[in-house]
Amino acid sequence: MNETKQNILIGVAWPYVNGNLHIGHLAGYLLAADIEARYQRLKGNEVLMVSGSDCYGTPITVEADKRGKTPKGIADEYHAKDIELFQQTLGLTYDLYTRTDTQHHAKITQDFFIRMIEQGYIFIGTTEQYFSATQNRFLPDRYIQGTCPHCGFLEARSDQCDNCGKLLDQGEVINPISKLTKDPVELKETQHYFIDWPKLQPKLVEYVDNVSPKWKEWVRNETKGWLHEGLKPRAITRDLDWGVPIPIDRIPKELQISDYENKRIYVWFDAVIGYFSASLLWSSINNKDWKPFWYGDNTYHYYFMGKDNLVFHTLFWPGQLMSYDEKAHLPDNVSINMFLNYDGKQFSKSRGVSIDIDYIVKKYGNDIVRFYLAYVMPEKKDASFTWQDFQERINSSLIGTLGNFIHRVLTIGYGVERLKDPKISEDVQSKILSSFSTSKDALEKTEFRLYVDSILQLAAHGNQLVDHSKLWELKKSDLPKFQRIIEDLYAIIAALTFLIEPLLPSASESLKQILSIERNIESPWEKDDVVSRIIKEAQSINLNQKPIPLFQKITDEQIQEESII
Repeated sequence: MNETKQNILIGVAWPYVNGNLHIGHLAGYLLAADIEARYQRLKGNEVLMVSGSDCYGTPITVEADKRGKTPKGIADEYHAKDIELFQQTLGLTYDLYTRTDTQHHAKITQDFFIRMIEQGYIFIGTTEQYFSATQNRFLPDRYIQGTCPHCGFLEARSDQCDNCGKLLDQGEVINPISKLTKDPVELKETQHYFIDWPKLQPKLVEYVDNVSPKWKEWVRNETKGWLHEGLKPRAITRDLDWGVPIPIDRIPKELQISDYENKRIYVWFDAVIGYFSASLLWSSINNKDWKPFWYGDNTYHYYFMGKDNLVFHTLFWPGQLMSYDEKAHLPDNVSINMFLNYDGKQFSKSRGVSIDIDYIVKKYGNDIVRFYLAYVMPEKKDASFTWQDFQERINSSLIGTLGNFIHRVLTIGYGVERLKDPKISEDVQSKILSSFSTSKDALEKTEFRLYVDSILQLAAHGNQLVDHSKLWELKKSDLPKFQRIIEDLYAIIAALTFLIEPLLPSASESLKQILSIERNIESPWEKDDVVSRIIKEAQSINLNQKPIPLFQKITDEQIQEESII
């Protein structure tokens, strides 16, 4: 019997379009979201996976100033590159990938803004913002650089430290300077709109208490730490000319801010609203109903991002949603990864610490990179990429365990007549059932390393069966016994063909072609009785072509080349 189908929204963090993406982005949220989306579709659920380019962040204006271009010119350039990367190189399964600098998104953002004013959650206050006397203008946070008061990092922004992740209030960063001129800056008072987070805190406490058991422990603890300290009002506008305009004509006169023409709604407020605005845009483009993904008991929401976006998704976005519409579905599983570093150093394009996604995928293969990054995914603590570790884990685990098992069995079994009524041993049936059960549980909880481990364990069991039976000798000395064992091994391979599909889509497709598995069959992910479905598939395997290795080993010469680059 099929499980009840759900409407699954998968919200993926919106990358700034100010430069090429590195593998930290892929390990942090892109790959995890795609694995989850593929799995949920294989289960038979309706999935809406949305995201887009964050075009209004000050990293874009910083890059524009550096290169003498307009912010829109920078956004256009890297948005196009990211779409090509996601579609052509990575094959990510977005249902819609849009951008924030559209009239549609601006309108939805302004609707949220006005609704929060009507609900009494926004007020006018004053704040101090950094002002450059040299440039005679207020500067966004990303234009300011100084020393973090918490960890001593010398290149902290004025609103957040990229090293320790702490959010900073204006005036906290030590010895602030302008990134553009390197001159000192000073704080000046300016008027802005604020969200009254203390007023929303009781509702957020109730929300977190209800859903946080589904989260990773460190995410739950950090979120509750914010609530324990007490939320503070936070400005949602800035003195900028690049961003969503303030809808002054929709604001009561007594709440209209001064100098509004030179202010914009700030990026942290508008970017998360993109999950909602993108859903409506997808609906309009495809003539489909978006409401089942946002209302009712049969919907479930996953969100994927890096740890620097934690508070914006575990507290701020739920707060914005419940203020906009108390019936809207709130985030369920907020799956947040820590950072993937490069040989112990944090990825940073400006500091020359980076591995371009397009480069590594085109050189080594998409499945190779997907496997490695899922294997070392920084789910509970920071992880570190090194070329040597990349080579070792691919050669020993992906190829040595998984690829080697499949290839040796199919090679030995090629050309041998199948049994007319093959039986699968209870032990192998139990191992297959256990692998699917563990994998499904891990994928539901977004524990991707555990999912990878369950795949490798099943392949390792198959390898042990080959070795213990000395399969290559049985083929010559005891054909009936050989045929019985090979049926068990084919069942394991059939199971692996489906188990790896969310993680290694190309390898899964290649195996289906080798084994002549039909593309339109009902996936065993949908079935309660997984084993019978796999056995049925294994019994119909028809080896119509001689197998070739699914993966190629990474050579020492290739790794030596990387150390030279």
